[in-house]
Amino acid sequence: MKKILSLLLILTLIFGFLGVKKTQAQKEFFLVLTIGLKSYVLNGMQLQMDVAPEIISGRTFVPIRLVAETFGAEVGWDGTIREVTIKQDTKVIKLRIGSKIATIDGKSYELEAAPYIKSGRTMVPIRFISEALGLSVYWEPQRQLVYIRSKTKYEVPGISTNEIKIGTFSALTGPVAIIGAPFNHGLLSYINWINDQGGVYGRKIKVISYDDQFNPALTVTGVKKMVEEDKVFAIVGGLGTPGCLAVMDYLNEKGVPFVYQGSGVSALAIPPKKYVFAVQPNYTNEGQIFVKYIVDELKLKKIALLYRDDDAGREGSVGVDQGINKFGGELVVKSPFPGTETDFTSYLLKVKQSEADALIVYEPTDSAIASNILKTAKSLGLTQKIFLPYSHAGIVAAAGEAAENVYITGWVDFSNPEDPGVKKFFEIWSKYYPKDNPLLFAYAVAGFVAGEIFVESLKRSGPYPTRDSIVWALETFYGWSGYVAKDISYGPNERSGKYSMFFMRVEKGQLVKVSDWISVYQKP
Repeated sequence: MKKILSLLLILTLIFGFLGVKKTQAQKEFFLVLTIGLKSYVLNGMQLQMDVAPEIISGRTFVPIRLVAETFGAEVGWDGTIREVTIKQDTKVIKLRIGSKIATIDGKSYELEAAPYIKSGRTMVPIRFISEALGLSVYWEPQRQLVYIRSKTKYEVPGISTNEIKIGTFSALTGPVAIIGAPFNHGLLSYINWINDQGGVYGRKIKVISYDDQFNPALTVTGVKKMVEEDKVFAIVGGLGTPGCLAVMDYLNEKGVPFVYQGSGVSALAIPPKKYVFAVQPNYTNEGQIFVKYIVDELKLKKIALLYRDDDAGREGSVGVDQGINKFGGELVVKSPFPGTETDFTSYLLKVKQSEADALIVYEPTDSAIASNILKTAKSLGLTQKIFLPYSHAGIVAAAGEAAENVYITGWVDFSNPEDPGVKKFFEIWSKYYPKDNPLLFAYAVAGFVAGEIFVESLKRSGPYPTRDSIVWALETFYGWSGYVAKDISYGPNERSGKYSMFFMRVEKGQLVKVSDWISVYQKP
């Protein structure tokens, strides 16, 4: 008997402990419903229900029991008077079939539409029941998705009643500061502007900027300090492939949202990591886009490629190879160069002596190197059309006349100065950083976009944001556009954000758009 009692006591303790842990782990719930489908997603798990949500007369109806019980409420049914009672803690909600009048703790409210019964399930307007239960709801019309999230209040790192603390990193000193500083200023300008309007749900955003000097070892040190000592809520913006790759797994393991990296390396998004959200097109796709434009639009066939021998450069090179296979053309020169190279004469003479019609210079990180290549090409009298990645949209400031007629990709369109979004960017950026070089706006745009996307995710998260709610909110993005961020999409298994690009050419020191949007993305 003693043994039995002892065993029961042990089991009670075990299951009691497990029960506590389960309750703590399920403080936050994320429910995704699709109009017309019985399958739904709860905290990342796909499940089935009896009756699909539907839209009637412009109102979205959902099965009340599923929603209420998912978020911890009890549902009762009185068949005599056809009345549903929902109890949540001390709150009591009552609805009657066919009636637009509902009560919450005895107080009457008028519904958008009356509840009804379908296949034995009570269907209610989602907006009313979500608000009555204290839930956050987001409706995405393109995919006909309803996102519902709990608003449980509990302590979250970096979140206080009046502040949201985030971290960012870029090269603020050293040779790469020419792009790192405007990147940082673009982010800060947007955040300052948001703060001057009152912040997000009454909270101001505090940004801790870490100078990593484009050194991944310093990036690791700085990010760990911001997460473990400064207790930041998220890392927003991060400039440079080496640093981003060095910290992405750490941030994902810690459950810290990492939103927008100033890098196009595909490893940031493929395979998808829960807390890591890339934005800009990856280097492999950009390499393909170069070839597609050169072959299909410019009708040139013979291509030379110089690429930096690092992760980013090699990925661009792979993209060019893939583009040749897809769109035709011939790669007549393919030469890697070390990141320490200072003399490009021999590389460019090889290109000049080849039959190449076009030269792709895949150097996505260092404007000084790109400028050196352009100046050397000009001095040697190269006649090939030259192409640079989007990271060099500010190349005129560095290369001057040597940049004339050079083609550059873009994924944020500034071709129309009268565009309201373009005007808003320059208005905000110049307000907070009036001394910044206007020719370096492309890097400021990148930081600005990071701020736009993060703030939008905060807004969708509701007044009680958590790290997981940011993931939930970002996964609701489908073709979302801000002032300069355009057509941004994510999903449960999608972290790339942006796929299409266009081409610009330097004409009289100005970037002029010379193509429509070009995409090589194929959905799996």
